[in-house]
Amino acid sequence: MSERDKVPRWVLWLGVSLAIGWLLYALRGVLAPVFFAFLIAYMLDPLVDRIEASRLLRGRTFARAVGIAVLLVGVFALAAFSILIILPMVYEEIASFVKRLPGLVARSRTEWEPLLAEYGMKVPKSVGEAFEELHLDVQSVVTKGYTPVTAVAKWLLGGTASAVAAIVASLIVPVFAFYLLYDFDALVARAAELIPPRHRPEAHGFFREVDAVLGQFFRGQFTVMAILATLYSLGYGSIGVPLALPIGIMAGVLSFIPYVGSTLALATALLMTALDWQGWTQILWVLGVHALIQGLEGFVITPKIMGDTVGISAIAVLFALLIGAELLGFTGVLLAVPAAAVIKILLQRIDDRYRKSEFFVGGAADASSANEPSKD
Repeated sequence: MSERDKVPRWVLWLGVSLAIGWLLYALRGVLAPVFFAFLIAYMLDPLVDRIEASRLLRGRTFARAVGIAVLLVGVFALAAFSILIILPMVYEEIASFVKRLPGLVARSRTEWEPLLAEYGMKVPKSVGEAFEELHLDVQSVVTKGYTPVTAVAKWLLGGTASAVAAIVASLIVPVFAFYLLYDFDALVARAAELIPPRHRPEAHGFFREVDAVLGQFFRGQFTVMAILATLYSLGYGSIGVPLALPIGIMAGVLSFIPYVGSTLALATALLMTALDWQGWTQILWVLGVHALIQGLEGFVITPKIMGDTVGISAIAVLFALLIGAELLGFTGVLLAVPAAAVIKILLQRIDDRYRKSEFFVGGAADASSANEPSKD
């Protein structure tokens, strides 16, 4: 093949990238369970390696399978235990609130209607009337709302979260996780063999950096979510905010989206406080508790646990989440931040190579020599 007939390397890389993107888009509806299985395998692989290398199991043919089984059973048992403890509490709190809701609405209407009437504001009798007063279409608000949140809600309330699909997904995730964990090291080794030998040192350095960033990010993010869910639940519950536990769980789960979890927590807590009106003092308590938790998150929790793992600004994270949700729905929300972290590392390496290139350095050298005064 002549030099003229050769396809440029960038064309090949572009074609591969487009093919992978099309495949992700085509399979977006079934990738969520696979992603969760891979995430479990990725986070547990270091622990499985330690168990496999322990004195008790070292050298045995079934060592890795035993280590995987012990870890998966422990993880899923802990998750099931937590759900069995928390779910009845959430259900009881919601059921109690629903029973009180008609009385709370009537009482809050009596409390707020005279105050709002002074400002010429009519108190709507229903949610539908409120949207009509604001000239809003309920369906457009739901469908055109904040895209990452609506993508998560759609996945939780429909599609994958339907009864049959949820059962199938719950069975698929541990099975996929087991097989991925069992062959994780072999899969990584095979993928490394596909890299041309001359590019392996640079590629290994890149993937080691990606592995360090993503590993710390995932483990840290789950820890932060759990801590924030606990703090919001205890904080709002201690000052008598209705539905404190569901609000805290919602805030913790959505804390991976910058500003969204905390904003929804504050807005929902204020709404519940307005319904169960006990005076302006409780509003101040809600604001104080929220400010305290935000301060702990910003100055203690996130810096200590997460550090500068990903190093992406909040605006860039929001932009990545919007793009991911628009392209791949819930799966895109899951992949957005890890993909953004990988792209950032890749761009940093491209920038470093560009600044060391002959084009950049040579241009700077020519400019400096041109600015030097002549000795003649």
